[in-house]
Amino acid sequence: MREDVYFYLDLTTDLLKKKELVKVIKYYIDEKNKTNIKGRYSLLIFQEEGNPIFITDKKDSGIIAKSVDENWKLRPKKRSYFENGLFYIFSYIAETVRKKSKFNRIIIITDTPSDLSEGYQEALFNLVSKIKNFPTFIDIIRISDSSERFFSDDVKLNMLASDTKGGIFYLKEKKELANVIKKLVKTKQFTTTFVDQPDRIKISQEDYAFYNHLAKPLKKAEASMDKLVCHLCKEEVCPICTDVYDIPLVCEDCNTNFHNCCITNYTINHNIGIPNILRCPGPSCDVLIKIDEDEIIEVSGEVEVSVKEFMAEETLHEIPKTIPKVQPLPSSSNVGFVKTDKPEMRPSSIEDSIKESR
Repeated sequence: MREDVYFYLDLTTDLLKKKELVKVIKYYIDEKNKTNIKGRYSLLIFQEEGNPIFITDKKDSGIIAKSVDENWKLRPKKRSYFENGLFYIFSYIAETVRKKSKFNRIIIITDTPSDLSEGYQEALFNLVSKIKNFPTFIDIIRISDSSERFFSDDVKLNMLASDTKGGIFYLKEKKELANVIKKLVKTKQFTTTFVDQPDRIKISQEDYAFYNHLAKPLKKAEASMDKLVCHLCKEEVCPICTDVYDIPLVCEDCNTNFHNCCITNYTINHNIGIPNILRCPGPSCDVLIKIDEDEIIEVSGEVEVSVKEFMAEETLHEIPKTIPKVQPLPSSSNVGFVKTDKPEMRPSSIEDSIKESR
């Protein structure tokens, strides 16, 4: 499956030189292109006043390298925009996964701990809980002076990497960066969540509202459109309900037709892990679509309930109210994970979070 990669440069010091950075990024893209044929690459870097430069959906490593070169001297020198950058990338991913099923990998190269408020961190992890299931992996490379051993944002970085099945690398020397990039080139996807996944995922009501908002409903056919044939059953009249007035519904992205009964039955085994949301099975279409929440679905092959009833009864994860205290990783060039629980998230939409980040 296609993997899109996002480079996020959160660099304020001169520990890493532009020439070295450009070299490893070009290497990564050129090597990844050999196997990730359909993948695309993006770059995010902030300017001094906090204005983001976001280059998206490129295939040529030269374009990404040129963007680094053009914006390097303009980058912030006094503070990190860590959370702000992830808000931008998450927002873009949310919009693109609506149309195409793909893996997303965010590679963050950072040298400065962020000091934003706890509210920003809560909003960030709120978005992570939604985006990670598409799936999205976050790899973090922290470059620091060899004398530095602990950082104020160690807990946050470890939680991000662990929660998204990514990796975190603490580098004592800049020359180790090339070795880490080589490891990331070989990194494989570990899960295929949200791709024809009939097994239910446990999410909060708030997250369900987010996914439900991303998916499009099928639209009613125009009155002038007669003799429509369902893509699934290949018939004009639905063979399940045999109702001659059951006019097929239409996917507004690809104009493929589906009887309501046919697409509901199809959804049972081809949803994304949420009972009423699926990828359109139309030819060359992969957009997120949804059936009505009041439609009947099958649970465990026996019980039939509506999507609304199923979500109301679903057991949700218990989330602690505070961030647990964990020991930060030592400054060494290895990858590791710290297993932690997620902090409590305040209700917030992705749109609100993006506005706050600006």
